[in-house]
Amino acid sequence: MNGNRISSSPRSGGRPGFTLVEMLVVVGIMSALAALALPAIVAARRSAQGAQCLSNLRQLGAAIIMYRDQTGAYPQYRAEYPPITNNYGINRPRWQWLLAPYLGGYAQNPDAILAAGTVDPTYTDLPLDNKALLCPAQDGSDALSIRNGSYGYNFGYLGNNRTIVDGDNTTPTLRYPVKEVKEPTRTIAFGDSRGGGITHGGHSMTLDPPHMVVRSDKLTVNSPYWLQAPFNGIAIAGVNPYGPDEGTPDITVPFSPAQARHSGRANVVFLDGHGESFPLDALGYSLQSGIPVLQTSVTPPPGANNALWTGRGLDEFSPAYGIENP
Repeated sequence: MNGNRISSSPRSGGRPGFTLVEMLVVVGIMSALAALALPAIVAARRSAQGAQCLSNLRQLGAAIIMYRDQTGAYPQYRAEYPPITNNYGINRPRWQWLLAPYLGGYAQNPDAILAAGTVDPTYTDLPLDNKALLCPAQDGSDALSIRNGSYGYNFGYLGNNRTIVDGDNTTPTLRYPVKEVKEPTRTIAFGDSRGGGITHGGHSMTLDPPHMVVRSDKLTVNSPYWLQAPFNGIAIAGVNPYGPDEGTPDITVPFSPAQARHSGRANVVFLDGHGESFPLDALGYSLQSGIPVLQTSVTPPPGANNALWTGRGLDEFSPAYGIENP
C-alpha cells in the first residue's frame, strides 16, 4: 500500500482512499464555506431579534392604547401619585405592572413575590417574567431587571408624575402625564432604552428625550437630582431634569436615552401602535462618538430635537410650539 494514502475498508474492493493532501483540501474548503456563512447566520439572528423586539414593542403600544381608553390617561412611570399597592402586593408598581393586564398576565412571577416576602415592597430585585418586556438583543445581568431592563417609557412627556421629593406626595408634581396627544403617530411611547450606565444600567424603565423638558413657568426645580455630577448643586431654571432618578449613587449617568442595539438602530413604538427602527440621530439625539449627549446647561445640545416625544410633533424650541424658550 502507498504510504501516502489512507487505506480503504475491506468492503471497498481495494479501491484506494483519499490522500492526506486531498483531505486537507476538503477540510480547508469546508472551513472557508463556514467562514463565509457565519456573517449571514449572525445577520439572520440579529434580524430575528430585531423583529421580535418590534413585535414586543407593538404589544406595548397596543397595551397603552387600551390603558388610555379604559382610564382616560396615560400611565404614570410608577404609581407614585397617589401611591397604590396592586393585587400582587407590589407597592408603587412601575408601568410594567400597570400594563401587565393588557400583556397577558403579570410582570413578575407571583410565586416569586410571595416567596420574597415584604423585604423589598417594590420588588426591584425580582426578575421580569413576561416575554413582551424582554428584548432578545439585550444581554448582561440587567436584561431581566424591572428597573434596568429592555424597554423605557417616554418619561418626560407621558409618564412623568415625579414629585419634587421622590415619594413625597405633599409636594406638587413636576409634570402630570399628558392627557391629550395631538399627534399620536409622531409621539414615541416606548423604545429600546440604555439606562443611566454605559452601556446599560439604572432606570432604563424610563426613556429620556434628546433634551430636557421645557417648563413654561421658568421655575427652578428643587430636586436632589441637581446634586449629582455633572451639575454638582447648580440647578437649571426653566427645565424639568432628566429622570426619574434624583442623584442617588447607583446611577452612573443621569440620562436614559434610547439604545441603538439593533445594528446601529433603536426600535420604538408610537402612540398609535406602529413600530419603527431608527438611528439615534433620527430620534432627535445629539451624538458624540455615537453616544447621545447629556444636556448640562439651559441650552440643549446642538441639534437635539424633542419633536418625536412631545405629543405635538414639534420640538419645544419650534416657533409654532407656542411657548417661550428659556
